[in-house]
Amino acid sequence: MANDVKFQINVDKDTVNFFQKEMPQKLKEARKKAVEAAGKVWADEAKRITRNDNHIVTGLYVNSIGYNTGSPASETDVVHEITEGSTSTKLETGSNVAYASVLEKRYNIMGRALDSSQNRMAKVAETQVKKTLFG
Repeated sequence: MANDVKFQINVDKDTVNFFQKEMPQKLKEARKKAVEAAGKVWADEAKRITRNDNHIVTGLYVNSIGYNTGSPASETDVVHEITEGSTSTKLETGSNVAYASVLEKRYNIMGRALDSSQNRMAKVAETQVKKTLFG
């Protein structure tokens, strides 16, 4: 599934220049934490939609969405891959459960979760950047 969400968090140019010069890893760390946090919001919303709509009665699918929750299902069936570029961070999230694609085609769970959680995703991303850069 290819849904692209892009966040732009505006930081003062002097601040960016300072971090690029003095602590370039902080910018990368902030970007990664922002993407991770936004991805968790998205995954949590997909889990909520799945439970509320009663799409599936087992916890296998719900526990496999987005990030490892510590359950045995989430260890093998989670799609959670971060790719770092020089100026971007990409997170692929979802589920590898055999019937996940069938559920998505029929109910658009991840797509609906993305639509309904974008504002919260942006807020947590911004919070993570501020927290990482400015303590």
